[in-house]
Amino acid sequence: MKSTHLPRPSKAPLQRGATGRRRGIIPLLISLAIIISPCQATASEASLSNHAYITNQNDNSLSIIDLKTLRALKTLNIPGKPAGIAVNKTGTKAYVTSPATKSLTIIDTKTQTITQTMPLRGGPLGIAVHPKGEPLYVADWFNHQILVVSPSKREITHKIPVGRAPAGLDLTPDGHLLISADRDSHQISLINTQTNRVTKTIKVGKPPFGITIDPKGTRAYTANVKSNDVSIIDLAQQKVISTVPVGNRPYASAIAQNRLFVSDQYSETVTVIDIKTLKTIKKIPVGEYPEGIAASQDERFIYVVCWFSNQLMRIDAETLKITGIAPTGEGPRAFGRFLAPTLGK
Repeated sequence: MKSTHLPRPSKAPLQRGATGRRRGIIPLLISLAIIISPCQATASEASLSNHAYITNQNDNSLSIIDLKTLRALKTLNIPGKPAGIAVNKTGTKAYVTSPATKSLTIIDTKTQTITQTMPLRGGPLGIAVHPKGEPLYVADWFNHQILVVSPSKREITHKIPVGRAPAGLDLTPDGHLLISADRDSHQISLINTQTNRVTKTIKVGKPPFGITIDPKGTRAYTANVKSNDVSIIDLAQQKVISTVPVGNRPYASAIAQNRLFVSDQYSETVTVIDIKTLKTIKKIPVGEYPEGIAASQDERFIYVVCWFSNQLMRIDAETLKITGIAPTGEGPRAFGRFLAPTLGK
């Protein structure tokens, strides 16, 4: 029987970590113990991305966090175990997928209000926004397809068959290529957005969950949750050119300052890889069960959410030190591009 809840990256039961903390439950009191780090960025030091939109799956909400102060500005109620998130290029809209209610929620980032809820189908999970603002692309986990969605028309315009259990999605900067991480097929699907057809599939590690395309649109990186590595795909050659080991149960990745940052769920670390040499630079200890991860627009900071710690953590992309922590709702996932640039930038 299919569950309407977002599947975990692994069907194996969660176990105790090296620290002995319980992984099987969300610590209910941990958010009360979080103190904002005194090492906060001043207005002149703040990154260009000024808001984070964090989907909190366990309390059915979205936290809107000011990244200059690392304080929650507002919490919106979003039913259906919200998981996927994507902010458009201009930072004016945020889109949330809810697997349990099979729906899409649209948020106006200027007013910080929900403007529309649209029914979808199957198990909507990963989401990406075309650089032009429409369409949206939503991974339907259960029906093994990508839904092409027009919010203005309130309809699904196309359905693109892909591999089994598509999870993460990402687009090249020009919007011409969409890539789907097909988890249970251990592959990625390359999709021409003009024809809405798969042009090629490429085998990667086992199994891919998050997918990230670099800012130049030349390489893609998959976080492979069972083989504990990252597959690096050259998009011009359309093949895997390297595989780099990371921590236990990698979830997603982000790029800043020629470095790849990978959230390692079970290891409770962020692995940092030099993109040029493909050598591991450092493993940064973070909170419990890090998942969604994103880079600020100026590439100065990396932000990672920790599902079991109910935290958003800020990492300096150059010094690789944690410079701030903010509380979120319960069970933050923020699966996708969850940072909004400053309006008008």
